[in-house]
Amino acid sequence: EWSMFALGWNWDPVKNFSAAMAYKLQALQRCNRSLYLNVSRLRQLPTTELAAYLRKCFDYGRATMYATSSMYSACLLHALRYFKREQFLVLRYEDLMAMDAAATLRLLSRFTGLHLDDSTAAKARGQCQPARLRAGKQGKADAPPNAYSSSSPHAAEMLAEAAPQLEAVFAPYNALLRELLHPRLSWAASDHRKVPLSAEAKARVAGERYQRRLALRRRQVSRRVAQIERAAEVRSR
Repeated sequence: EWSMFALGWNWDPVKNFSAAMAYKLQALQRCNRSLYLNVSRLRQLPTTELAAYLRKCFDYGRATMYATSSMYSACLLHALRYFKREQFLVLRYEDLMAMDAAATLRLLSRFTGLHLDDSTAAKARGQCQPARLRAGKQGKADAPPNAYSSSSPHAAEMLAEAAPQLEAVFAPYNALLRELLHPRLSWAASDHRKVPLSAEAKARVAGERYQRRLALRRRQVSRRVAQIERAAEVRSR
């Protein structure tokens, strides 16, 4: 999420992943020091207090809440106060991005009991296929991925810097998630690692990233100009 807002859309001025996460974790700690990283105490909260904590400190899961949006078990703990475990279908993002779009739709159809016809499944494969599965023989996808961390020439270094601390922070929440859902639901260290790019590859990726951001900025400016022109037209009537 941070990569999308900071590197892709340029909404977040903090361009270092470790710094961005540190700011969010500090805010979470200030919000309620007694519950910060204290999963055992979180579990003991009455439902009304748990809901109040999530609303206040998780800020309803709004955009740029990078840390709390990844503490899935805290939100699931609250949801399970109202719904049965078998009413939830939980998929890891990493697994979802490796799944064929039509197969994902069929899985959702079976789980929900909703009808799915073959034409809709085929349409999903054409429009919603993960980028890595759209890649052709040359290994290049036919559309840019939504994972903007891939567009950062320094993604590997930023992950290597942030991973040790974040793995420790999220460890108790992930342990609770395994307890609530399944003992094998977890993330390996390899999920938080990337192979560093060569100097040549970094230069190429940096150039591609600049062109994408320039195109995005042009679209934003064009949209804003159109809005101003429409407002002026309305006022002149």
